[in-house]
Amino acid sequence: MPNNILKLSSGFFGKHILEEIKMENGMKAKDFLAVNNKLKKTNEDTTPFLVSKDEELIVVGDANQIEVKSNDYTIKFRMSKDEFETKPEGAEEIGHFYVFSLVYEGISITPRSDLKIVDAIFKILPFFNELKEDGDIEDLSREELLSLFANAKEEIHLAMYNLVATFLGIDDHLGAHMLPFSVIGALSQLIDNHPEIFNEADVFFG
Repeated sequence: MPNNILKLSSGFFGKHILEEIKMENGMKAKDFLAVNNKLKKTNEDTTPFLVSKDEELIVVGDANQIEVKSNDYTIKFRMSKDEFETKPEGAEEIGHFYVFSLVYEGISITPRSDLKIVDAIFKILPFFNELKEDGDIEDLSREELLSLFANAKEEIHLAMYNLVATFLGIDDHLGAHMLPFSVIGALSQLIDNHPEIFNEADVFFG
């Protein structure tokens, strides 16, 4: 189990995410495999990104594709009614909870957020790839992925929650109440919209 994931399971963020996972049953194995397939396809993308080498910035990919991409993301949350004085607009009442959606509009990756996002991606890459002693990265087989998912399901969820919250700028308190299927959807959308950030993380990971 990757050591850099363990720290996520402590504190408010990790505790409440695990509660959400138990209530919703969380991500299924098929969802995990689907994310893996999307991550593999990012290697075929030529969207450029910058890397630093010997104090110089180098463009990796097709420099002609440089553009600022911004997209909208919708996240669904479930929170106790006790946390609100009035019912949130558009919220659905389910037992002792309000379930509501928030739209994060025009989200893009800036130079300032880039490193934070790459750092968050580092925490999910060990669940999909094996870093060899010589620095090469090797894809895990389907059997290895399923075994890892069975034994580290909670840690995988925590890493994905952390990545989505970091990318969208959601604080720990609110982020801990994101519904699992919503996190998976946002992660999938992030991979589709910004494959270059995952390729950038691969460069540093390897």
